[in-house]
Amino acid sequence: MKKSKLIICALMMCAGAMAQTEKVKLGVKAGLNVASLTFDENELNSSAKTGFTAGLMAEIPLAKNFSVQPELLYSQQGMKLSYSDPEVQNSHYKSTLALNYLNIPVMLKYYVVKGLSIQAGPQVGILLKANNKYQDNFLGYENSEKMNLSDYSNGVDASVNFGLGYQFKDRFYADARYNLSYTNVFKDVTANTNYIINSDMKNKVFQITIGYFFN
Repeated sequence: MKKSKLIICALMMCAGAMAQTEKVKLGVKAGLNVASLTFDENELNSSAKTGFTAGLMAEIPLAKNFSVQPELLYSQQGMKLSYSDPEVQNSHYKSTLALNYLNIPVMLKYYVVKGLSIQAGPQVGILLKANNKYQDNFLGYENSEKMNLSDYSNGVDASVNFGLGYQFKDRFYADARYNLSYTNVFKDVTANTNYIINSDMKNKVFQITIGYFFN
């Protein structure tokens, strides 16, 4: 029920803002994610996973220098893991956690100077896919597998965005954001530790995008 309320709240904010003004700009955007998850396993090395993001956006003026920008974005997130046992020859483990979301950010924008804005706002993410693709080698014996982690995942992610944006004169737009989740990606999992997941993992994403407004 709480997850449904978060989604409804975000959509109502978008609809309410659009109802207050007719000066709405519509556009598209796409860019790069550099994503990771909070992770505290000492024996495993974690690194960022790059991914693609793209979708629709609208900018709605609210007052002088203020506007709101709701968006609907497909987003590839997750992280990479690796492990090597120095005491065992030819022993290593590599894993990629792939999390695909439909994200709904609602950004409040304040234009510091013409074109340049600072931004902040909430985001609701609906999980579309959660997989763990791994490859391991133990004493020369290789094994690889792709696991579906959807049953172990929470379906909705709640987070907050902070960033900067710049509106060019020719309708092109660019922004850079940092997204930090405050809900867990996975449920409490006590069985089958081969999944290399725990209930404390949260999304962290640095995002750079380029967009175009049609009007």
